[in-house]
Amino acid sequence: MEYSAPTFLLLLFFIIPLFINLLKHNDSTKKSKKPRLPPGPKPWPIVGNIPEMLANKPTFRWIQNIMNDLETEIACIRLGNIHVILVTSPSIAREFFMKQDAIFASRPLNWSSKYVSSGYLTTTITPFGEQWKKMKRVMVEELISPKRHQWLHDKRVEEADNLVRHVYNQTKPRMVVA
Repeated sequence: MEYSAPTFLLLLFFIIPLFINLLKHNDSTKKSKKPRLPPGPKPWPIVGNIPEMLANKPTFRWIQNIMNDLETEIACIRLGNIHVILVTSPSIAREFFMKQDAIFASRPLNWSSKYVSSGYLTTTITPFGEQWKKMKRVMVEELISPKRHQWLHDKRVEEADNLVRHVYNQTKPRMVVA
């Protein structure tokens, strides 16, 4: 079966736009599935907002100015390729920490974190999982509970007295023997 040149060109002009339209449709469906991030300043291509953050000291004021300019209680800045979500509203922060803690508790897994935490045995950089849940329970129930705070009250008072005595002894004039 042979096609003449006009027939081939006609097919080509109909198939190429159809193919491009299908590609655009696939791209738009992928974009719609991705959750939208909160508003924030436009980041640089590779380094994100790091140059702006370093240029505007102190950083917390720069962040607060961004939040005020955007008139929002939640914003997103990019540090390198990491998105950082900033929250100033207590109700949104409560949502992050109380209701959605399993989603936001995870940390990136990497060699240095594993090495520093002795195989993820600490509380600060342990990724979310069974070990994290155990460490959180120990911290909340054993280390930072009101009962433990009261139990250590006498030791804190004794250490405060020792510190005051040490500072007092450092300020007393010393006798120089010649």
